[in-house]
Amino acid sequence: MADKRMKLATTQMGWRETPKEAHPYSDVFSLDAARAHSRSRVEAHAALVAKAGEMGADIAVTGEDIASTSYALTYLDDPTIFQTLTRELHPYIIETLGAVAARRGMHIVACFYEPEGDVIYNSAVLFGRDGKVIGRYHKVNLPIYETWQVKNGDAFPVFETDLGVVGMLVCYDEMWPEASASLAMNGAQIICHPSAATIPDWKMKTRAMDHQVFYISSTGVNSMIAAPNAKILADCGDQDEAVAVAEADLATATLSPENFWEYIYSGIRDHRERHLKLRQAEAYRVLCDPNPPALAQFPPGIANTPEAIREAYEKQKADYLRGLRGEKQLYEWRWSEED
Repeated sequence: MADKRMKLATTQMGWRETPKEAHPYSDVFSLDAARAHSRSRVEAHAALVAKAGEMGADIAVTGEDIASTSYALTYLDDPTIFQTLTRELHPYIIETLGAVAARRGMHIVACFYEPEGDVIYNSAVLFGRDGKVIGRYHKVNLPIYETWQVKNGDAFPVFETDLGVVGMLVCYDEMWPEASASLAMNGAQIICHPSAATIPDWKMKTRAMDHQVFYISSTGVNSMIAAPNAKILADCGDQDEAVAVAEADLATATLSPENFWEYIYSGIRDHRERHLKLRQAEAYRVLCDPNPPALAQFPPGIANTPEAIREAYEKQKADYLRGLRGEKQLYEWRWSEED
């Protein structure tokens, strides 16, 4: 079996407060300041990816929204701020990250908002060793606030590279096991997952082992790399800025021991191969049902009517203004699993 050894890398950038001049909810907001802030965030992420390249990484992953435009995304008083920033920044991001990939001879997966015609997507973009874009994934599972200005994707594409087959997810996608399962079914051997939220190690291990893939998350804390055997190969821990690199061998990562009973019984040593060949697809039909029986347990609808959006927006706006005044904000982005 051919040797497929490689170095996988995750990068970690801790949370940064947006300067008031770049914060659209602030009364001192300036579009020029927002442009400058976004460029500085892109450059900071690019520097971390370059560091990964210096450490020998064959592929490195960034966190979500490397241009830090999420505040503008949710500013409905003037939606053109987000739209303008997205369209102006896009060529700069492509050029900056492409240059790093080409200079270091590495693959990069980076996440940022992308314009496409009249719509905007939250994209994970895969750059090749030559700096050119190999492919992109449009975030499928969008939080409600993101749908205010962003369109969701409708597929989980995978891309051939000299490392193996690469698939991508973005942040909220991890709530749905079907997302990573779809990538695995499409052939992904490496799943790269930029995220604003931290993905717990137990979930990383589960996704990697269930689908027999290498799973790379990049976020603000505990960015990790998990192997198909559910081992965490690297973890950035709680460092504010960090790069973690792990060696991996794609050729042997999913193989069982020679004395494994399932190998004896089936004649298949590769766990991934056995999972795919012994699937009972007909029995899983409910997974593709848009109205599964469990849905009947809940009332219809979600809070995405114009009235509900306006109500949520006004609450959000008031909370951001509290924060800008230095007061304690009432709402949290993360909820404790102990609550």
